Amino acid sequence: MNAIRLHRNGRRRGVALILTTLTLLVFGPMVGLAVDVGILYLLKAKLSQAVDAACLAGARSLARGQDLASQRANAIAVAERFFRVNFPNGYWATTNVVYNVSVSEPELRLRRVEMSATVDAPLYFLRLLGHNTARLRVQAAAQRRDVNVMMVLDISGSMQTAGACGALRTSATAFVDRFANGRDRLGMLSFNGATRLNYPMSLFFKDSPSIYTSINALTCAGWTNTSQALWEGYQQLVAVNEPGALNVILFFTDGRPTALTADYPIKTQTDTRYGDGNGGLSTGTQYSLPPSSCQDESGRTYPNPLWNPAPKRGFIAADNFNMTGITVGLYNQTVIGSTQLIPSSQRNGCAMTSLNANAVRRDVAYIPDTDIYGNSTVNQSYKPGVFFPVGHPYAGRIRPDVPRALRHAAYNAADHAAWRIRSDTNLSPVIYVIGLGGTGGAETFDGELMTRIANDGDPRLQPDRPRGLYVYAPDTQQLTNAFLRIASEILRLAS
Repeated sequence: MNAIRLHRNGRRRGVALILTTLTLLVFGPMVGLAVDVGILYLLKAKLSQAVDAACLAGARSLARGQDLASQRANAIAVAERFFRVNFPNGYWATTNVVYNVSVSEPELRLRRVEMSATVDAPLYFLRLLGHNTARLRVQAAAQRRDVNVMMVLDISGSMQTAGACGALRTSATAFVDRFANGRDRLGMLSFNGATRLNYPMSLFFKDSPSIYTSINALTCAGWTNTSQALWEGYQQLVAVNEPGALNVILFFTDGRPTALTADYPIKTQTDTRYGDGNGGLSTGTQYSLPPSSCQDESGRTYPNPLWNPAPKRGFIAADNFNMTGITVGLYNQTVIGSTQLIPSSQRNGCAMTSLNANAVRRDVAYIPDTDIYGNSTVNQSYKPGVFFPVGHPYAGRIRPDVPRALRHAAYNAADHAAWRIRSDTNLSPVIYVIGLGGTGGAETFDGELMTRIANDGDPRLQPDRPRGLYVYAPDTQQLTNAFLRIASEILRLAS
């Protein structure tokens, strides 16, 4: 009996051994395959990450180098370096790492960095079946669109008073460093009451004479003529006319608009308005004032019935938003500075003189509905106009004798200029804005206007047009970071 049991137990153990052996033979390779496949998956994911990072780094580094050849070589070197850092030799016992980086231009002003990499990955369990390694291959690409950037920089008097002009020069220089000479196109326009094209847009902005020289020569004084600056900057992009590029206006300011350039009609009627502070006429009291004393083009003056003075082009400025106070002009909108009136040949007989610029209200009838570029000075949904009352000879027209009227008109013109610029569906310009605080006074910046100019924040502005970015720098210590943030955002969009 016991012998029979022992025989049966031995037979069972033999069957179990056979089944175990068969199971190992069948499922062992499957388990080994699963382990090796898992390792291969992790290695390929790591290899893909390394190649992706290398391509992105290479594309972003295309700005470095004085010429196209050095930029290409630098991009390849950066991509290879990033790859080696993220996938070092011998990583997880890999061997035979081979990679290749290329830089091409598939279309005008678009550059592409491509990379492929192969590596032999070790196998562990599948070696039992004669397979020691598996070849992994990945590839990736990143591209960068070249950009046209027009820098529009505020050099008004508050910048000089606060000692911020030097910080602007430093920050603008750091901004320019981020872009590619020979590929990107940069230009610079500075403004106070007037505008100056300091550096026309150029692909070779780092070559002599470079844009750096123009930046270092900036000095600060005068008013803030925002609408003129925006529109003149935009015209530089229009002149280049490259719809395929990323077209950008970088607008920097430390203050609110204080000036407006327009074709101002000459006062031909006796009316009631505030005095100019001269001859015993207070700026806080309204008087009956006669027509302007300006001569027309034929030398005639009032009350000659043939007197027909043409509108005079220039800008009027105001320091504050008060209902009473001085407004000054007409200043020359083409000359950087704050004290040069329109040419004397255009002021023959006029009350406004270089010693009496606040007498401009004796000569100018009213502020027109648009500036010289067609930007509206009237926008009741934004800054309400201050008009002459019903029954006045210039009823319904914006008053030139009220500081608030001038300032609101300047605001509206700047707001409308930005709106019209973004409405260009051919170039699709993007406006980036940097506002600087800490330059003194209660009018150092206006966040609402800045976001409106950039089309940033309020989706009701122009939701179907390019959205920019408004960055506020509380003081000069943070100004460079603001410029570099904008540069990074531009290059991100270009990628």
